[in-house]
Amino acid sequence: MSEPKALHALLAPVGQLSANGQLRETVKERRKRQGSSVPFWYLSPDLVRKFNLPGTETAMEAVVAEELTAINWLKLRFGGKSCTVQIDVEELRELAMDLPPPPIVQDISN
Repeated sequence: MSEPKALHALLAPVGQLSANGQLRETVKERRKRQGSSVPFWYLSPDLVRKFNLPGTETAMEAVVAEELTAINWLKLRFGGKSCTVQIDVEELRELAMDLPPPPIVQDISN
């Protein structure tokens, strides 16, 4: 394990960031352009609890990034609460490389 590093996080109730699939596409595009080692991770509610992020009394999801501008842009787009956190980057690379969940498809045929 490496030393914890100050990173920027955006936290929101489950689904606020990921339900419509736009965050999934954002993460895929960022990794495609900048490589898979880009410091930009999606944290499921389980990982939010594992990394002990602040304000997680309810089920929350998060995005963690090295660049504050990335978090600010996501906050404008999706809402949520931003903060600075201390997290081990190697542990993030080991545990948080999954994409956000696919969008929830609504049946609008009725």
